[in-house]
Amino acid sequence: MTKIKGSLFGAGAAACLLAALGGCIVAADDGSSSEEDEIFADEAAAAAAASQMRFGVAPQWSQTWSPPQSGPANVDVVAVGDWLQSGGFTSTHKTKLQQIVNAGKTPYFFGYIATDMTKKGLGSENDCDGNSGAPLCQKGAAYVRANIASMASAYQKAAAGISAALGGREALIHIEPDWYQFSQTAQQNALTETESDSFINQILGAIKSGCPSCKVVIDFSPWFSPSATKWASSVGDFYDGWDRSVVKYVGLTGKQFPFTTGKIDNFTYKEITTALSLPLVIVDAYTFGGGPINVDSTWLNESNVAKAVDMGVAIVMLSQTGDVAGYDSFIARVKGSSSSSSSSTTSSSSSSSSTSGSGGGGGGTTTSSSSSSSSSSTGSGGSGGSNPGTGVRVEGGNITVSITPNSTWTGGYCNNVKLTKTDSGETTWKLYVPSNGATLRDFWNTSAVKQGTDFVFTGVSWNAKIRPGTSVEFGYCANGTR
Repeated sequence: MTKIKGSLFGAGAAACLLAALGGCIVAADDGSSSEEDEIFADEAAAAAAASQMRFGVAPQWSQTWSPPQSGPANVDVVAVGDWLQSGGFTSTHKTKLQQIVNAGKTPYFFGYIATDMTKKGLGSENDCDGNSGAPLCQKGAAYVRANIASMASAYQKAAAGISAALGGREALIHIEPDWYQFSQTAQQNALTETESDSFINQILGAIKSGCPSCKVVIDFSPWFSPSATKWASSVGDFYDGWDRSVVKYVGLTGKQFPFTTGKIDNFTYKEITTALSLPLVIVDAYTFGGGPINVDSTWLNESNVAKAVDMGVAIVMLSQTGDVAGYDSFIARVKGSSSSSSSSTTSSSSSSSSTSGSGGGGGGTTTSSSSSSSSSSTGSGGSGGSNPGTGVRVEGGNITVSITPNSTWTGGYCNNVKLTKTDSGETTWKLYVPSNGATLRDFWNTSAVKQGTDFVFTGVSWNAKIRPGTSVEFGYCANGTR
């Protein structure tokens, strides 16, 4: 039986983390320290990692998200179940989009315009779905090749409609599920690598033009394998020519994706995020053919979610059927675990040339939002700056650093970190945070070591580089005091 101190989730909270360990007893925090603190610390670290996940819901076609009567209220992202097809952005899409935006959630669209136009053009509504004899699988590439300009135009028009209803907010568009099928061996005149990249980039450019605040989720078909195409030698080989200026995630949809460290057909979640250098969105709400999947209880577990965060999973979107109330309660519990009354520390570093030292430009200015004063200094021996007050410094150009307390327990703590790039050019980042004598315990979405008196953080495969106007988020736990 695992004993949990009630203070983990803030005053009065009575939630139990990692119930799979064998149950729990919620006890009041009497401020004492004992051997149970070690278990408590592990659970706090898991809670801190799990709280980094964004959760969503994916209603079915024609289904309306209407919490709390029919849908979870605590989600971050809501899918418009009616996919964007050859009819473009319709009044139904607009109504649902406005509802989602008015509720303060991020809308999520599935873009299937090019494929739907192809199916209609070929006079067959059949997807490939493993049937190599379907017209889409044999003649689809030729149709796309002849009509890509009109397909891109249709995407631009749909994106413009979305943009007009967004009011500058972000929307996510998951584009062209199973795009690899147009390069499959069954195609009579399959797309070449150059054509595949070029046609997708026309679609990406059209979305960016029509909706500047929209971001794209690259579809990674669960049935994809390089050997299924006529030319791809690896996952990276198939996707690395796609313009990343508007791409934010890679996404899975089309079948059940329970939490697992094993393979989903051909790849693990970690292999996908590593191969594409992108965080992953898992839409675990639609079966093969588009039917509903009930809320999968394997995701309603803080330990599993924490492990998924470490694999690079950024968003999990579950169904609006099944135990929706349980899903809603789980999100509230996980998100509540990150609450803290402590203040955050923010610093920014500005790169400049240095007259001494080595390793690039030195110097910079950092400010702290946790006090009314700010200080600056000029350093050397690398890009970035230092703050005599906080000691936080970052390499990689003009980058704002926000460090926010996540959770605290006797003898340790967890922090969330957000880096935002404010200047031009894509750069590799590196962050130094004074350890104050603490030791690293756990971390997620980052690589971390203790170097001298600092914790040193660098990116992992999907977030090692940071682009202008974008952010990188990660977290860590330590034994010691802030």
